[in-house]
Amino acid sequence: LATIISQYMSAGLVFRCLIKEEDESFRVIPKKLKIDLSTLWSLVRIGVPAGLQGVVFSLSNVVIQSSVNGFGEIFIAGSSAASSIEGFVWVSMNAFHQAALTFTSQNIGAKKFSRINKILFCAEGCAMVAGLVFGNLAFIFGRPLLSIYTDTAASIDAGMVRLSIICTTYLLCGMMDTIVGSIRGMGYGVTPTIVSMIGACGLRLLWIATIFQIPKFHTPEILF
Repeated sequence: LATIISQYMSAGLVFRCLIKEEDESFRVIPKKLKIDLSTLWSLVRIGVPAGLQGVVFSLSNVVIQSSVNGFGEIFIAGSSAASSIEGFVWVSMNAFHQAALTFTSQNIGAKKFSRINKILFCAEGCAMVAGLVFGNLAFIFGRPLLSIYTDTAASIDAGMVRLSIICTTYLLCGMMDTIVGSIRGMGYGVTPTIVSMIGACGLRLLWIATIFQIPKFHTPEILF
């Protein structure tokens, strides 16, 4: 309930700011609001594939969580705690995905195409540094961080297994997301969705359905 209320308050305050904005180029005038079909199509063309990507990504996470559940309650607790810590690292990298998307689309609109590669390389570099630094810090200080979520030694050990594999290599996820943001910023909807679905969903599901099912490879380390 608190989350819902805060989101509505945030949306209301942003809308109020847009209504009171002095710059007429993007001031919202409620009585002039209408649907522009060409703009709507552009939003649908980019938004629907992005939404589909989110759905498939969530479904693949369900499959992974189901695999984690097979290792018992203690491991579930440790993995969930580690996942919460990963979230902070992911947000730090995702900021540069959003930056690449925004700056790319702005420069496409301004027809300053020579800046596109520079934006991508800068955003990629920042995402890699963020992932490398924060990911490894999350692993190095993993035990005290995990102890915030659980006080069970076995759960902390389980969480460290996840952090040692995912957080130390998390910059790869940031690199992929940033490229996706750049492609989407150029106005492509389907291509970045395919990249993400294959890289972040398809390969993970294939791994779980094949290698992970082999008895000697049915371990948390192989899963992560």
